[in-house]
Amino acid sequence: MERIGVMGGTFNPVHLSHLMIALRAYDMLKLDKVWFMPSKQPMYKSQKGIASEEDRCAMINAAIKPYPFFELSDYEMRREGPTYSADTFSALKAENPDTKYYFIIGGDSLDYFDEWKDPLRILQNCTLVVAPRAMEQSSKSKADEFTECDYAGKAKSIVEKYTSENADGTVFVPEIIFITSPLVSIASSDLRNFIKCGISVNGLIPSETLKYLEEKGLYRDELFTRVKQDMKALMKPKRYTHIMNVAEMCFKLAKLHGYDPVKAYTAGILHDCAKHLGDEEILCEADRLGVEYDEVERKQASNLLHSKVGAVWAKEKYGVEDEEIRNAIKYHTTGRPDMTVLEKIVYMSDVIEPGRDMEYTPSLEAIRSIATYDLDKACALVLNNVVPYLLRTYKENVCTMTVDTYEYYKKYIV
Repeated sequence: MERIGVMGGTFNPVHLSHLMIALRAYDMLKLDKVWFMPSKQPMYKSQKGIASEEDRCAMINAAIKPYPFFELSDYEMRREGPTYSADTFSALKAENPDTKYYFIIGGDSLDYFDEWKDPLRILQNCTLVVAPRAMEQSSKSKADEFTECDYAGKAKSIVEKYTSENADGTVFVPEIIFITSPLVSIASSDLRNFIKCGISVNGLIPSETLKYLEEKGLYRDELFTRVKQDMKALMKPKRYTHIMNVAEMCFKLAKLHGYDPVKAYTAGILHDCAKHLGDEEILCEADRLGVEYDEVERKQASNLLHSKVGAVWAKEKYGVEDEEIRNAIKYHTTGRPDMTVLEKIVYMSDVIEPGRDMEYTPSLEAIRSIATYDLDKACALVLNNVVPYLLRTYKENVCTMTVDTYEYYKKYIV
């Protein structure tokens, strides 16, 4: 009896975690081969952002080329109409009754297996092989809330639920096997976001696959490509480097604090989009746009007004409709009391990006560390260093919003 593992999924894109899981299943279960079987457009996913069938197959072929026991299977792509695992394994088993199939899935799939179409028919035609993740995030809004998934309990409930009597009087008991050993948990959605924002995915995607998607320009974002071109043309090299550093820091802090990293990156890459303007230019632009400013902002136009003008440009020039993103740009220089998560992310990223070295912030390295787990305290520490310096240096010409922000966040300094 031939033993074939089947790795199903969108593979958008295929990554090293897919290969690691397939290799562990191949070795542990003594399989003859493992098929990578990309799906058509899944019924439960949006078409937006999914690479073509041709590209996904090409990326898989590039990834599995070094492994002779891995094969690409276009079985589901060749079938007419919607494809479901229950139909796929029923058809495979009917065509090859002497083959034993092992359906390799992730732990997250096991968690909602009951919601799939006809789970019993899947279990009747293959063995489930589960690659659990050590920890699953329980809340997308709070990065510090994690729970260990009860995979064993879930498997037990599935077996109990679908154990049944066959027509011949024998008892059918579903088979569920867990792959043991450390496994790397990589989400394709994360990789797409990295690539969209131009952040390195080295070590996460097989090198030949990475080469293919780079050559094809897959998952790139036209907005970010355009913004980068504009910033490079308009800004001095040092400013351009700062902008890119801030954008990447926004992405990283967003991931750590459970916030949408692409939204954060958008705010970060546009935060200084008007910084190339001189004082007179930015005052004229602020007047043209109807941006209000006070006397302090007029005297320090390029330092303070670029954020307000940039917030308007984000919509006017780049089509950013999201007010939360525009507000994060607007307040990234001065801050404001009770900032949103995104505003704090952009405010902090502007200060702690790796190119920064502020004389009046001697504890910047410590603040960089604190910002990864406590944005409020990090903001308070920055303001505690910055505002006294500004009051000493500029006296009455200090933005009142910055002082108000300092007064609000002082409570987070223990």
